[in-house]
Amino acid sequence: MGISLIRPTAVSLLLAALCGCASQSELASIRLDRDNPKFKTRGCQDTLAAAETHKELKNTRMVASPVLLFFSGGLLLPVVAANAGFDTADQVDAAKIAENCGGKPKTNDQIASDVAVGAAVGVATSTLTVKSLTTK
Repeated sequence: MGISLIRPTAVSLLLAALCGCASQSELASIRLDRDNPKFKTRGCQDTLAAAETHKELKNTRMVASPVLLFFSGGLLLPVVAANAGFDTADQVDAAKIAENCGGKPKTNDQIASDVAVGAAVGVATSTLTVKSLTTK
């Protein structure tokens, strides 16, 4: 009997819906005060371009991570490590957006904490996906 992809796909989509789809860079750009003089500067506008890239990466990761986990036979560490790296880049760029555009950037400690929480959630959700893939 073949492994059904319906269950892991449903679990992944449900977890993605619960976690939200916006990248931290996108959220940082949404929170900005458009009337702040720094918002109109070249530095701000250049850093805002990163928000779209991170949004696309996050949406791709939400689909690709469970698929990679499935085809890797459940190798969790590479998937979690890659996602933690992308999360770190997103968090750092979100802080740059806030700093360059007149917002309040997160500290390095806050970024590290958020990435650690994201990695923990990634491990938990990936473990659920692996269990759903191996359950008949």
